[in-house]
Amino acid sequence: MTQKPSSGRPHKDRLLQQLQQGTLSRRGFLTLLGLSATAVGTQTLFGCGDASSEYDYIIVGAGSAGCTLAARLLMDSDARVLLIEAGGTNDREEIRDFSQSWKLTQPGSETDWGYKSVPQPALRDKVQSYSCGKVLGGSSSINGMVWVKGNPADFDGWAAAGCPGWDARSVQPSFQTLSQAIQPSAALTSRNALAQAVFEAAAGLGHARNTDYNGESQRGVSYTQLNVWEDGRRQDAFTAFVAPHADNPRLSILTGAQVKRISVRGKKADGVILDQAGAEQTLKANREVIVCAGTLHTPQLLMLSGIGNPADLEPHGIPLVATVPGVGRNLHDHLISVAARKLRQPEPASHITAMDVNVFFGEGPRPGMPRFQAQAYYMRYGWGTYPSEAVAFGLIHLHPTSRGTVKLRSADFRDAPLIDPALLSTEEDLAHQLEGYKAIRGLLAAPGLRDWVEDVEHTPGPDVSTDEQLLAALRQHSESDFHPVGTCRMGQDDLAVVDPQLRVRGLEGLRLASAAIMPTVPSGNTNAPSMMVGDHAGRLILGRG
Repeated sequence: MTQKPSSGRPHKDRLLQQLQQGTLSRRGFLTLLGLSATAVGTQTLFGCGDASSEYDYIIVGAGSAGCTLAARLLMDSDARVLLIEAGGTNDREEIRDFSQSWKLTQPGSETDWGYKSVPQPALRDKVQSYSCGKVLGGSSSINGMVWVKGNPADFDGWAAAGCPGWDARSVQPSFQTLSQAIQPSAALTSRNALAQAVFEAAAGLGHARNTDYNGESQRGVSYTQLNVWEDGRRQDAFTAFVAPHADNPRLSILTGAQVKRISVRGKKADGVILDQAGAEQTLKANREVIVCAGTLHTPQLLMLSGIGNPADLEPHGIPLVATVPGVGRNLHDHLISVAARKLRQPEPASHITAMDVNVFFGEGPRPGMPRFQAQAYYMRYGWGTYPSEAVAFGLIHLHPTSRGTVKLRSADFRDAPLIDPALLSTEEDLAHQLEGYKAIRGLLAAPGLRDWVEDVEHTPGPDVSTDEQLLAALRQHSESDFHPVGTCRMGQDDLAVVDPQLRVRGLEGLRLASAAIMPTVPSGNTNAPSMMVGDHAGRLILGRG
């Protein structure tokens, strides 16, 4: 048999492996496949055709949920998919190299929307930062890469609250899909001697040693799992889920384009209206528009499109398209309160991770749920009033009852929304935050850490002892942990924005899929559950959920 001549085109699977291992850039990957790579800050369409092409599904937002949704639609249907991202390529060294992550959320970063909240009365009127990714991969391309699936009781709670099909058993296939593409590991965190000391110190106080908080039990002390390769390369949602489909002729990706409004005819969403360098363009979807723009942008886009509470739209002169009063309500977030001690000596340069150990403890509102998550930090460089070369614990009350809002600042899509998480606005949250804050001070003072940290506590300090003093300290040393959810929650009551199939109430052809639809925040970091939502949404759309 005569050997068939080689086409000279590299094998896709080998290229994909090189891409995931960080030995091939995303731009190089796409170029070798014969596609045009996106350029930062330009409006680029690559894939199946030009901007006049027809699409079955238009996905707004190429972040954690948008990427997994696109992959599911491409794998399980013959649909033509357009994925729209306001930012540009994530083919950047500071994104690939996890140790450079701190650069991505600095003021003025072109990969971060860099939003701020309104002043928070319970936190001494401090404004809270809200980072969210403006780049392919969304926040998965700029965040801390902590991989926590959440507790099964979280999802069973969603189902019990009126969201059938979202119980732990039903969403498990989506989590299994994530684990096939993303392989989180504690290899980078468990190798550090300081992390090992923190782990043993927590165990010495009675916390069970847990090798896998994403396994059978979440409780106990564990090394943090990161979706980062052992060589320090980030496993973001775009690389893991969309890149394998980069040569699929049914996929188009549009970057540098911000959606201004959803196009609605009658009661059916039929496309989106884009801004590209000041020029307006309309793209049509034959089947559905799915908004995966996250907790802050999703309600903003709906309201700009005339979908929401009339009282929120009328002041801005926006014509009402659909009355959906829950849009922008139910905003809630994890608050993290920090206590710190200086290290007796600096850590070696090989210690590249910052959040090395998790302790899940306490009794949550449903059986099996922890009440608290304590995150142990190595702080090579201090910020604010926190010292350099220190170890800190951040306390998270996992199940806050405080609820805030996202509202429009104006009818201009370029203006940031008004974000008010109303942190610590209930007595219950205040009491639990205080309880947990006392616990992390105990962790910092554990006998197993005496050889590692200075004798005198730095934050909140040795003079803080009474409950009144502790409350004042946690108000000073607390901030958003970048886990906002719930502004377009699913359910079946009057304030639910989407039904359990993620369809927007009162409209056809429009669904939502991101952390915005979560009724309550999961027990832990929200990136993995957000990816699950995208994949599960795809299954629901295709009737396989």
